Amino acid sequence: MPLYFFQGEEDYLIEKEINILKKKILGDNFDALNFRVSDNPDFLEFDEILRSSPMIFADVLYVIKCEKYFLDLKNKQKLDDKQNDILCESFANISQKVHVVLLCQIPPGEKKKPDSRKKIYKSVIKLAQVKNFPAYKAYEDYKIAPILKEIAKEKNIVISNDVILLLIQYCGPSIRNLDSQLEKLKLYSYPQTHITADMVKNVCFAGDDIFSLPDLILKKDYTTALENISKILDKSHYLEILAFLQTGFANLLKIKIFSKTLSSFEISRKTGLHEFVVKKNLEKLAAVSIDELLRVKFNLTNAEYFLKIGQLEPMTAFCNALMGEGQ
Repeated sequence: MPLYFFQGEEDYLIEKEINILKKKILGDNFDALNFRVSDNPDFLEFDEILRSSPMIFADVLYVIKCEKYFLDLKNKQKLDDKQNDILCESFANISQKVHVVLLCQIPPGEKKKPDSRKKIYKSVIKLAQVKNFPAYKAYEDYKIAPILKEIAKEKNIVISNDVILLLIQYCGPSIRNLDSQLEKLKLYSYPQTHITADMVKNVCFAGDDIFSLPDLILKKDYTTALENISKILDKSHYLEILAFLQTGFANLLKIKIFSKTLSSFEISRKTGLHEFVVKKNLEKLAAVSIDELLRVKFNLTNAEYFLKIGQLEPMTAFCNALMGEGQ
């Protein structure tokens, strides 16, 4: 069955998968008529695409963006029972030379999923080749690293695992952004092909990566942390930064306390955090006391209170949170 269902937030990898399909089905020198994209078509156009005939001597690849049919959106496409039945029948009878990618692109950060109760979804899941492309979390560098290794290979540059992890730490988990950073590093290193840690620090570090804040605070590099916070505040509300830090240090405190009596596996089960994340944080916390974690956590709570009642400006509140004595 030449039907595919791609869903998820990671648009870069979805795009790459479509290009792989395009090359596999149509070859390198395909005619524009053989590859077509439709953006959330209405019911009649959707069904017409599914029932279309192939070109005389060649296959056709359709990419149908159709999140309005599968996600619970304000402008979602509502189908009656008859329309559902028609589409489900069309899914089952697609010509073998007409390849259809149903693309359910999930808006970044919205954590939506296709509605599994929908008849159209149940039909597609049974018939299609399904691939999920979830957005990676900041702590999932062990999943991102092999992808970046492959991207670097395609760009004919060499980068070690340690430098890849540094790049992720500096730039966050977005594959598209990391691909862009690798392109900059390729140009910066030319005519060399080997990417070093110093190159990453010189070229990629924007100084406003929220994911680096907990590590900077644990290392007591308050100057850099506050510089980063100042830049983040230019485009984000202070409560977003506080929420991120509050959650992060609450988890660090739990891990530190549980580490006295529990293994990393047991801590993972108790906290709901991936064991890999627990192990990495245990390494970071080796030289950090519980009292220090409590100090930061208490100060962050105080900062939130004083900001909400309007007694402190954001930068003053963050400065007190990082360097204040606490209780």
